[in-house]
Amino acid sequence: MPRYRCPSCCCGPAVVLKPPRGAVPLCFRCGEPLERQPLVRPLPLVVFLAVGSVLVLSSIPLIQNPTPPRPIDRGRSA
Repeated sequence: MPRYRCPSCCCGPAVVLKPPRGAVPLCFRCGEPLERQPLVRPLPLVVFLAVGSVLVLSSIPLIQNPTPPRPIDRGRSA
């Protein structure tokens, strides 16, 4: 469903509309034409994928070469 946001009204919520073909939806507050807003903004998606891939790729060496378990020292007592 297409979402629209008014460029003039600051921080207003995105409005979900189904306007007829060729019609330009107008803001009910100021009368400005609404701008279409994408469902997923591309920049945060790219950042999320980059950070996620770095975390996954940095954990692969830990999975392939786990550290050997430390021997239990029975001589020490708390």
